[in-house]
Amino acid sequence: MSYPGGQPPQGQPAPGQFPPPQQQYAPAPNPGGQPQYPGGPQGGPQPWGAPPPGQPPQGYGQPPAQPQQYGSGPYPQPTGQPPAQFGQPGPYGQQPQAAPNDPPGITVDCSYTPMAFLLAITKPKITVNGQRVPNTRWGANHIPVGAGQYHVRVATPWLFDMGPADVAVPVQPGQAVRYYYRTPALIFLNGAIGPVPQKTPGMVVMYVIWAFVALIFLLNIILMLSTM
Repeated sequence: MSYPGGQPPQGQPAPGQFPPPQQQYAPAPNPGGQPQYPGGPQGGPQPWGAPPPGQPPQGYGQPPAQPQQYGSGPYPQPTGQPPAQFGQPGPYGQQPQAAPNDPPGITVDCSYTPMAFLLAITKPKITVNGQRVPNTRWGANHIPVGAGQYHVRVATPWLFDMGPADVAVPVQPGQAVRYYYRTPALIFLNGAIGPVPQKTPGMVVMYVIWAFVALIFLLNIILMLSTM
């Protein structure tokens, strides 16, 4: 390309040359030491989640949110009861368990040995923090309680409250726990209660008594035969 006079117009580079670098000018500093941007305080950028100018922050002037309260049901904790210690192991280092379909609260599963079939005419006696649970039965008994520490006592009313068993049950909010109660084989023994199905207390003593009775009966027969 040719130019009049052999020189390119002023301000344009000659062929084969790059354009000269443009002079950069730094913006004038802000008197406050901060750059000017539209939208934020003092021209600065608006932070995420900040309220619009002229409005108080969210929650300002409002009462703090109250924690969710869980009802304790008809079995409140007694006055002066220490705070519940959650996560404590049950008797013998076992953790309380719950069946998949158990509702929140405490479920006490009561049972007896088939040899004590006469107990079917009565019902287990369950108390929670000293208050008796109504409408109990053999099998699963659900007790609706809230979070807290509860003292559960189960006995079998016969001539007297036989086979008593006590356990401290910690319940967390919304938790369902299940305990198992088993009547004893002998009326003067205590029952068994725990987070897993229990064995019948006193069965070994019962076997010894039966063996002794059978031995006496056998000796009587031998004695009668020897005298004939």
